[in-house]
Amino acid sequence: MAILFTQTDVDNIKAALLEVATRGAAEVEINNRRVKYTDYNRLYDLLERAQADVNAQTYGSHIKVKFIEVD
Repeated sequence: MAILFTQTDVDNIKAALLEVATRGAAEVEINNRRVKYTDYNRLYDLLERAQADVNAQTYGSHIKVKFIEVD
């Protein structure tokens, strides 16, 4: 079962990122489950996935684009 993130989830994760950066830990509630994070990078990865999900719901799809360096 896939989790469909909402804009509220994205906002909560952003607030938790600030809290982890300033206090060292934060709890985030998604789908009525609370998870405590102390690792900023893991929480940031969650934010990227949540934002991609919200974008997919809003705009119909998402695709990761990778640019190649050229000379």
